Amino acid sequence: MKKQQGMTLISWVIVLGVIAFFATIVIRVLPMYQEYFGVVRIMDGMKEEMSTNKLTKAQANLLLMRRFNTGYITSVKKEHIEISRGKNTTNVTKIVIDYEVRVPFIAQIDLIGHFHKEVDVEPKIRR
Repeated sequence: MKKQQGMTLISWVIVLGVIAFFATIVIRVLPMYQEYFGVVRIMDGMKEEMSTNKLTKAQANLLLMRRFNTGYITSVKKEHIEISRGKNTTNVTKIVIDYEVRVPFIAQIDLIGHFHKEVDVEPKIRR
């Protein structure tokens, strides 16, 4: 009598099910993180822009919205952006973006990503 070797059909179905489950997670989460890395790239550009130019709140907001539009960033809305001025200046020195993204996963289950990014170009005061 020969000893059975290899996987049965049921074990192959289970393995493929596990692979499909994790592939679904990756397919749903990857675009969320790609968009976040786009936000990080735009915020780094804004940090450079704020350090070289004197921007008002309206100018900084308009510049951010244009860059988000160009970069296909759709999850960040105006209510997610906080723009503040420096203590001794009227120019924008700090931008904070705090938002979350929900994507459907399976049935009534959603995957949620919460993202926070801030840039601050106000010079530190030495004592």
